[in-house]
Amino acid sequence: LSGRDLRGVRKLAQRRLTPLIAPGVQLYGMDLEGASLQGSNLAGADLRAAILRGADLRGVNLSGAKLNHADLRDARMGPLLIATGRFLPARLDGAEARYADFRGAELKRLRLSGADLSYADLSDADLSGSEMDGCELSGAKLPMRFAEAAGA
Repeated sequence: LSGRDLRGVRKLAQRRLTPLIAPGVQLYGMDLEGASLQGSNLAGADLRAAILRGADLRGVNLSGAKLNHADLRDARMGPLLIATGRFLPARLDGAEARYADFRGAELKRLRLSGADLSYADLSDADLSGSEMDGCELSGAKLPMRFAEAAGA
């Protein structure tokens, strides 16, 4: 499905889509609420304005993906324990996630290096152990504990 435009697909909410290998796929504005995308490769995907509320995104590669205005409330995005006993990290490094809604999302040990999270709502998100070097956080709403640790 690499680079395919799936915007014509009616609804993928609550579907099991693991592991989807679809770098660069077009999912602009798609309803993926509660979908299971564990271990998927969606690097460079267009997920702008997509509804990913409550989706299972553990171990997903979203490097360079476009997530502007996406709804990721209560999504699970931490590492995924695979059969070999190793952890597959979830990645958002270099992603564009301006104005994305991450309220209440589980973002533990997530690679966010170089991501643009300008004006994103990260309040109540769990960012513990996440790599955030070079993140753009202008205007972002940060979790209280994170803001206090940053001296904001």
